[in-house]
This record gives sequence, C-alpha cells and structure tokens, in this order.
Amino acid sequence: MKLFALTVALGSLLAAGPSRPVPFGATQGERAEPYATTPPAAWAQGDPADSVYRLARRALDQKEYATAARLFETIVSRYPRSDYAPDALYWKGFALYRDGDLDGAVEALESQAQRFPRASTRSDAAALVMVVKGEQAKRGDAGARRVVNDAARSSGGCEETEIQIAALDAVQRMDPERAVPLLRKVLARRDECSLPLRKNALFILGQKAGPDREKILLDLAKTDPNSEMRKDAVFYLAQAKSDLAVDALEDVLLHGNEQSVRSNALFSLAQIRSDRSRKILRDFALSDNAPQSLRNDAIFHLAQRPSDDDLAWLRDAYGRITDPKVRDDIMFHVATHPNAETNKWLVSVVVDPKQSIEQRKNALFHLTSRKTATGDELATVYDGTTTAEVKKDIIFSLAQSKDPKALDKLIAIAKRDPSIELRKEALFHVGQSKDPRALKALEEIVTP
Repeated sequence: MKLFALTVALGSLLAAGPSRPVPFGATQGERAEPYATTPPAAWAQGDPADSVYRLARRALDQKEYATAARLFETIVSRYPRSDYAPDALYWKGFALYRDGDLDGAVEALESQAQRFPRASTRSDAAALVMVVKGEQAKRGDAGARRVVNDAARSSGGCEETEIQIAALDAVQRMDPERAVPLLRKVLARRDECSLPLRKNALFILGQKAGPDREKILLDLAKTDPNSEMRKDAVFYLAQAKSDLAVDALEDVLLHGNEQSVRSNALFSLAQIRSDRSRKILRDFALSDNAPQSLRNDAIFHLAQRPSDDDLAWLRDAYGRITDPKVRDDIMFHVATHPNAETNKWLVSVVVDPKQSIEQRKNALFHLTSRKTATGDELATVYDGTTTAEVKKDIIFSLAQSKDPKALDKLIAIAKRDPSIELRKEALFHVGQSKDPRALKALEEIVTP
C-alpha cells in the first residue's frame, strides 16, 4: 500500500509538471513576469504626493494606462522629493508599455536610472527595459535587437539575473529559432546564481520540438547540479514521447546517479505506453543490479491496466526473479486481477515444494481472500501439498468457502486424512456447518 500511495503521489506531481519558473526575487504566485506589475499600497499618508499616488495606482488597476502614466509623471514633476517619486518613473514606464508607447516607456525607465539610481524598483526597471526593447526589436529596431541579444548572451553576475531572464524571453518572442543556441548556452551554466535563469530557459526549451531539445534535456537530466532542474528535464522528455525521448529516458533510468531522478524517468516511460517503453520496464524489473524499490515501481507500472500478455509476463517473471520482496509485489499485482488463469497460477505456487513456506502461504492468502477460488481448486491445493502448516490454512479456507464442494472436501479430510491432527481440524469446521450433509457425516464418523 505504501508503494501505491507513493506512486500515486508521484503521478500527481508529474502530471502537473513543472510550473512556470518564478522570476528571481519573487515568491511563488506573486508574479508571472520578471518585473513588478502591481504598485504597493500607499504608505506615506502625510506625503504631499500621497493623494496623486492613490489616484495613479487606481487608474493603473483599472487599466487606464494613459491616465496612470500622466499621474505618475505629475508626482515626479511636482513633488520630486516625495517618497513616491523614485518609483513613480518606473510605474510611468510600465503604464506606457501596457498602453503601447514603447519609446515613451524606455525614456521613462532610463530617466529613472539617471535620476533615482537607488529606487527600490531599479531591478524591475532593468528587466522591463529588456522586455520593451524586445518588442521594439520585433518592430524592426536594429539597435534594440543588439541590446537584447547582448544581454541574453551575457554571463554576468547574480545581480543581472532578472535582466537576463527578461532578455531571454524577449529573444524567444523576437526569433524562436535563434533562441535555441542561447538556451543551450544558458543551460550549460553550472553556477548557483544562474539557477533562476536556467529554470526559465528550461521552461522555454520544454515548449519546443526537435532532436536538439532531447539532447539538451538528457544532458540536463544527468549533469545539472540542481535536483529540481534534473527532475524537470525528465518531465519535458516525457512530454516529447518521441523515439529520441524514450532513448534519453532509458539512459537516465539505467545510468542516472540519483534515485529520485531515475524514479521520475521510470514513471515517464510508463506514461508513454509503447512497445519499446514496456520492454524497457520489463527488462529493468528483471535486472538484479537495479535497486529493489525501483524494480517494484517498474512492476507496479506494468501491472496497471494490464493486458493478458502483461499478466502472463508477470507470472513468468515471478519464476525468474529471486528477490522475495519483488516476488511478493508481483504476486500481489497479479492477484488483483482474479480470473481462471490467475487462480490456476496461484494454485501452482501453493503446491510447489520448491517455493518457501511463506510464499506458498502468501499465494494461498491471495487465492482465498477474494473468494474466487472454487471448492475443486482448494481441494487440488490441499492434495498437492504435504506441509501440515499450509494444509491447516487450506482447511480454514475450505470452511469459509460457500462452494458445496468445499464442504465435501472437509468431510473427506475429517474421515480419511492420514493426519489425526488435520482430521480433528477439519472435524471442528464440519461441526460448525448447518448443512444436513455435515450432520450425516458426523453421524457416520461416530457410528461407522
């Protein structure tokens, strides 16, 4: 049950997939852009520009961008020493950008850099400039294109991360094909402060198609120093569902050095549902060199919605695997699909003297717990085993069965079994029956 719960939990997580990376400096759910999009509530009630700021903020919230831009400009021109002035030029630039005035937006943001270099929104402004210049580049501005490309190619320090994120997004919008070499370069970085940038690059790469993507994702899944990056790379490989993606996932599963990432690759292969992926899972389940927990996971996936061929393979695999815990898992999954073939196989395990007592009792439990075993099958199991401990369990199962032939077998055991102890055991259960045949049998035993 623990395996099932963990696998379902993992399935839920993988099905959801990695969310759009949160920009550097933001918290999850706070914003979906690498720059601020909502002005903070008014905080300086005694400030001369307080009322203007409130009006400007309300206009921006109501998407009256031209009005908001004029009001934020009023703060800067009339109240340059106001607490609101340093950030007002950023919000003016943001409002103009949303209103479609790209040149005006760049002018306002660059003016803030000159007049208020220590404003709290300076990093937001630097990122927003990249976004605006990206839009200008799409409209044919060669100078803006050079600025964006240079920023995207830069491997600057941590303080430039937000700018690089914005520049990378801008290049993707400008020229999606040209973005791939940049993505490769960004994802090849291994410094810790580039992680937010790499996450954004991975998100963009995950939306693309082609063999280059699978190669890059495989490299990330195996070598990126961040565990979440490795897991997300596996997720995007699974989304591709191509032959190259299956090759890459197999590589991660067989040669990965982190079990959680290998587990994700295993899950992803199971979702592809092709003959090739099924064979990979089967071969992995039979591998004595693989971790037991991952082998159990492979068996779990193979047993979900199985065909007759899958069930036949699981029954065969039981005889080829030596690890008792893996064998227990196989038996459990086969037994959850009761039918004539399953019952026949469980009977064969119970009567097989080469099986351990524990495994034989386990097979008997599965055979009887779902109450699908017939009286004839239970009788066959009883006659086919010589172990008294197992025979006692079979007698108990015969007593619980509603099949009339089960009572016939109990009566036969009570009358003729070579073991006095087993006869007494069967006699006890016959005495609990209200069937007229039981009373007649008791009378015959008392007065032969």
